[in-house]
Amino acid sequence: MDIDAFDIPIKGKQKSYHVDFSTLSKHDVERAMDENVEYITGIFGLEVSKPRGHRDAWVSLIGILQPEVASILLRHYEWDKEKLTEKYMDNPNGVNAEAGVCAKPISPRPTASGSSRSTRRSAPASSKSKKSLSVEGPFVCPICFDDTQTRTLALACSHKFCTECWTAYATNKIRSEGEFKITCMAEDCTLVATDSFIQSILAEDPLSSDRFKELLARHFVSCNRKLKFCPYPECTQTVSCPPAASKFALTTIVPIVNCGDEKHKFCFACSIEDDHRPLICSVSKLWSQKCRDDSETANWIKSNTKECSKCQSTIEKDGGCK
Repeated sequence: MDIDAFDIPIKGKQKSYHVDFSTLSKHDVERAMDENVEYITGIFGLEVSKPRGHRDAWVSLIGILQPEVASILLRHYEWDKEKLTEKYMDNPNGVNAEAGVCAKPISPRPTASGSSRSTRRSAPASSKSKKSLSVEGPFVCPICFDDTQTRTLALACSHKFCTECWTAYATNKIRSEGEFKITCMAEDCTLVATDSFIQSILAEDPLSSDRFKELLARHFVSCNRKLKFCPYPECTQTVSCPPAASKFALTTIVPIVNCGDEKHKFCFACSIEDDHRPLICSVSKLWSQKCRDDSETANWIKSNTKECSKCQSTIEKDGGCK
């Protein structure tokens, strides 16, 4: 019998410092975000309704989609589901207000006499007289003071602004400041605009709309230690490397990954983009620092010393005439 017939090819054994990783597309990241939102929505059954209280009641979002409430809460807590669950169980109203889902009404400023009681008594009479005497005029935008605008928008806080101001405000926040958390333009109002509201005012600006989605995805990835964007320019891929999420594991592994393109190799755990295997990240950082220090030392030697004309040793002149 031919012994060679039983020869089985042995695959190359993986190095101990190698790690397993996977590549995620932009749609995969968005799907992961939706799964987190669905998880929180399923736990709390988030539904924001108008409260029964009067003066001290929270101004709530009405008619908002439940997933949008969950997404705002998750972004505020940096997509930490456990922390959000714990905080929401303890104080849901406080969490909603802190995250911008709800906003407290502005408390009335005290009068010159300092008596809030007299103010409450006189308020109904003055309001009745104003209502009977005043004539409703054209809308004047509080931002641009244009009284010819007919299209207005407002969040659940009822602070109205013209559509052009809302569009310019959101575009500037997204394109210039790189912000995805866009609040009401009214002074002291902390209500956060929902994704559907932002997308509606950016319907005619696809570049800003895409940039808004990109900012949301980048925030999600930056808050997840198992994910990291490919650092190469114009690459939209994301790498998932769960083994590198633990600091203890980085003492034995070198998480060199790529986004699917073999040329896009980088270290998942540190800022060194080169393949520094088999050195672990901490040793590689020390080596890089030493190289930088040696380079500075060499620059100092070149600037402050010269070679001896007889023995060629490096000498420094520390006295005498120049």
